[in-house]
Amino acid sequence: MATSKNNAGDVGAFEFELTDFDTARQALEELPAGIAEVQRLKPGYWEARRRAAEPTDRALSGVALDWLSKLPSTVRPSRLAERFPRVANQIALNWASGMRCAETFDDLLVDHRGGRHGFPYDVEVELRGLKEYRQVLR
Repeated sequence: MATSKNNAGDVGAFEFELTDFDTARQALEELPAGIAEVQRLKPGYWEARRRAAEPTDRALSGVALDWLSKLPSTVRPSRLAERFPRVANQIALNWASGMRCAETFDDLLVDHRGGRHGFPYDVEVELRGLKEYRQVLR
């Protein structure tokens, strides 16, 4: 019978924690801390997970141009459109759907994967302003 105290005379005795098989199995299946980070640093990791490049990634789509022209000048994201047309296209596609648009802004402004650099400050300010404007439209 094991005890929680290690007696000086018990050679080779060790403390242990009582657990069930499911908890033990789960502990074995989880990656140790830091392993996932190392995998993300390997060459080709993110490239294999990104969608294939499309022509609209480098230029504004017609939908995005229409959307931009309808926005008030105070919230029009000119820096975003110039520097990140793919992102502007994505927002324009989801603008009419309140839930999808909110999810899009969440994906853009919150680092769910860890280690992302985010947008330049001026672009982030535009994104946050757009998000607030879209919430007012609901």
